[in-house]
Amino acid sequence: MKKMILTTLVLIICLGAWASYVITYPDTVQKAGAQTASTPTPTPVEDKTKPISPKMKANVFSQGSDAVNEIALTFDDGPSPTYTAQILDILQRYQIKATFFCIGQQVQEFPALVQQEFQDGEIVGNHTWSHPDLTTLSVQDINSQMQMTSNQIKNATGITPVLFRPPYGAIDDKVKEQSDGLNMTPVLWSIDTTDWQMPGVDAIVNNVVSNVGNGSIILMHDGGGDRSQTIAALPRIITALQQRGFRIVTIPELMADAGE
Repeated sequence: MKKMILTTLVLIICLGAWASYVITYPDTVQKAGAQTASTPTPTPVEDKTKPISPKMKANVFSQGSDAVNEIALTFDDGPSPTYTAQILDILQRYQIKATFFCIGQQVQEFPALVQQEFQDGEIVGNHTWSHPDLTTLSVQDINSQMQMTSNQIKNATGITPVLFRPPYGAIDDKVKEQSDGLNMTPVLWSIDTTDWQMPGVDAIVNNVVSNVGNGSIILMHDGGGDRSQTIAALPRIITALQQRGFRIVTIPELMADAGE
């Protein structure tokens, strides 16, 4: 009887550990643009036939300049021991740079991958410690989520991050105040590839090429679940963007060229 109880407890602990590596994305929040506690309805997709202006409302950056033919690739929820290195290899192959918004727990677990991102010239940003909806937390817990992650990134790279992406794009005044206090600019996105839904490689590619415009910030993922479709789609996305004349840059470059 004691052996059966012990076996059951071990199984429960193992299942809990496995589940901690998978991040779920509620349909109501994982969309382009900021979401707040008071406005849970997703922001409609922009009409890309209209000129796009830089968006830097209250220091929340979600779009570059419509006057510059460049875009930024961003990756959330890593580092992942399975997928991050593959993405870095692809970026190296095409000689481009991207911005990675990292989960603190994952940085603590896999610091060498974050070190590699930094050494490769990628930008490393803060994506909280455990990927909660920050708008539902206390100010103390919001600060802890951000500060612990920044500390881990600094331990891995020697650099304190200055960019922050709130999980699900959920941000309100108290979240913004805490990011300001840590000298981090919140960064959202203008195109969601929906790779987190695993819609198929063609759909991921089409979500980008059908909606991209000057200054677009493209949301992808290198962790939080099965990202095999992201790996397969990425070379096709890069090739399509380059064939259309877009320069692929980091978020700091996009911000600088937008005059921010």
